[in-house]
Amino acid sequence: MEIKVHDIIKFSNVDKLEHFTAVPEWVLNTAAASNYGVVRRMPISNKLIPIGLRGESREQRFGTYIHEENIVEVITPNSLVMCIDEFKKRIYYPTLKGLRDEFSKLNLSWGPTGSIGFEMATNINVTSMKSDIDISLYIESIDEELLKEVGRFIKTLDKQIDVQVEIPIIGAFLLNDYIRNYETGFIIRTPFGPQLCSIQDRKIKVLAVN
Repeated sequence: MEIKVHDIIKFSNVDKLEHFTAVPEWVLNTAAASNYGVVRRMPISNKLIPIGLRGESREQRFGTYIHEENIVEVITPNSLVMCIDEFKKRIYYPTLKGLRDEFSKLNLSWGPTGSIGFEMATNINVTSMKSDIDISLYIESIDEELLKEVGRFIKTLDKQIDVQVEIPIIGAFLLNDYIRNYETGFIIRTPFGPQLCSIQDRKIKVLAVN
C-alpha cells in the first residue's frame, strides 16, 4: 500500500488509533476526527502511519498513528482533481477549475490539500470564507522554468494560493519560497525535519539542517 503525505486516511473508528498519549475529548465528539486523518510528514515504521486529526477550530489538532491494517480507504489529493465539478456551489470552485485547466495544459500532477482537500474527500464541511487554498504539486525533479511559469500563473488568480511542491525521496518546498530564494536558500521539508537548501548548477545543495 503506497501512502504519501497529505493523503487522507479513512478508518472505522477512533478505537483503532495507535495513540501514545491520551486522546483529547474533542476527538470523540467531532465528525471530522472520528473517521478521518491526514498523513503527516514523518517516517513510517512497522506499518504505523502518522496521521493528524482535525477538530472544529485551528487549536484542535491531534497527532497520532493508525496501523495499515486498520485503514479503510486512502484518498489522494490527485484523485480529488477528478471531483472538482461536484463542488460548483462552493466558493473555491472557480479557482480549482482554473488550476485544473491550466495544469492540464502543462501536464502537471497536483491536488487540493488543507481544509478544502479534506472537505472534498470527506464531504464534511470544514471550510469557511477565509479558508486558504492549499495545493500540492508533484514533480519528479527541479524544473526551474516550469516552476516559474506556475508561479506566474498563480499570480493571475484572484485568490491566495499556497503551493507546496513535492519531489519523490527529497521532500517538499513552498513554491513562493523557492522562487524568491532558490539561489540563497529555501526550506525543504523532509520526513526527518526541515533543511535549508539552494540550487547550484541545477542541483539541490544542502546548506544547513535545522
